[in-house]
Amino acid sequence: MFKTRSTLSYVVALSAIFGLVFVIGCGSSKEKQQMSDFMQQYSKTVTEYSDVVNTADKSKKAEIEEKLDSYQSKWTNMKIEMGSEITPQTLNELDQEYQNITKKYSSLAGKS
Repeated sequence: MFKTRSTLSYVVALSAIFGLVFVIGCGSSKEKQQMSDFMQQYSKTVTEYSDVVNTADKSKKAEIEEKLDSYQSKWTNMKIEMGSEITPQTLNELDQEYQNITKKYSSLAGKS
């Protein structure tokens, strides 16, 4: 009787520990947060570019284009560096969001 109760206590304790590790392990990662923040900045910059694209302020337009080009190379580096730290599904979602933002930028810039 005591051996069964003792074994049952260990099983319950281990199950609780594994459940806790699973819940904590499935939380948002630092890398995912950095990539999401990057997407927000990139999207804001494309929106800013769309406001400036038809104005006469060529210097502001060129400045934003340069910034967007640097974002594009930064995204490539982030995917390489942090791609193994997040789930493939999350990386695919973020990459799809990046592709949509880049498509919007390309159409505004006439690069499509």
